[in-house]
Amino acid sequence: MKPELTKYIVFSYFSGDATPLQKEMVLEWLADGRNVELYFTWLEEWEKMHIQFQPDPAEALTKVKAKLRDEEPQALPPEPLPAGKISKTRVLLWAAACLFLMSFAAFLGKEFLIYRTYHTAFGEQTRFLLADGSTVLLNANSTLKVPRWGFGKSTRHVYLDGEAEFSVRHTDDHQYFKVHNADKSLITVLGTEFVVYTRARETSVVLNKGKVEISSSAGEKPLTMLPGDHATVGRSGQITIEKLSHEKLAEHSAWKEHRLVFDDTPLYEVARKIHELFGVEVKINGKELAARTATGSFPAKNAEELLAILSYMYDFEIKKAENKVILTPNR
Repeated sequence: MKPELTKYIVFSYFSGDATPLQKEMVLEWLADGRNVELYFTWLEEWEKMHIQFQPDPAEALTKVKAKLRDEEPQALPPEPLPAGKISKTRVLLWAAACLFLMSFAAFLGKEFLIYRTYHTAFGEQTRFLLADGSTVLLNANSTLKVPRWGFGKSTRHVYLDGEAEFSVRHTDDHQYFKVHNADKSLITVLGTEFVVYTRARETSVVLNKGKVEISSSAGEKPLTMLPGDHATVGRSGQITIEKLSHEKLAEHSAWKEHRLVFDDTPLYEVARKIHELFGVEVKINGKELAARTATGSFPAKNAEELLAILSYMYDFEIKKAENKVILTPNR
């Protein structure tokens, strides 16, 4: 059985001290694209611990290509070397990292180089700090793309698919923070707190503090939201804004406490929500059961817990079949 890959094994790979088995482990680990961000995070950490002079890229590239062909490198015209010239191993490592980055970027496309992507798995929530000092709480099964270069300086545009709460920091130069949503609608803010739910079928925005503008692909004039407002963007791009009570306002943030709030919500809509958050496909047998409505606040750390409570309250049986959960009314 192979040992578990750790940061220190990857560090050994960077320094050229990894064993053949460890090298194989790193390459297998990198084959999973989800590990690439962590790879470069660790590479940056390792480089900060091993400060070195800038090598000659042309010389390094020539040596790497020669090494890959198992040939002796061609001699290059001698150039003055800086004091404390780095080792051959480190030069090769730097060039190999560049080659890997270029080849991997070509495989993933230019979007990989332009954006850093934050993603949450089903049932997971993640809070993180952006470079401009703003914070984001990303709900389950959600994705946020943030520019790698110049964020907080030349740009403050982010791209959301899913659900998130933003706490946007106001900058000294009054730069707008813009959230591009899955349905092409746009939220423009200076400094404020708000919750956005955006997937292909719907975008919903709830403003807690401050003031924002919301616009849609329909080309209508942007509408201004004030604290307590709830905006929805229809399929045609039409924007509707309503004022929420304190109770209703709190309901839209209940997911942060791993709760779901339903208000006469049909069970087929509940099933859709379970699939969005937990990746569990729910099939409901019978139109009558599918139309039965749920009301109340329910714990929602996982699909099993939520369905167990609902089955007791709304009198249905839960069966598991392959990758599905089937709800059947009790006779």
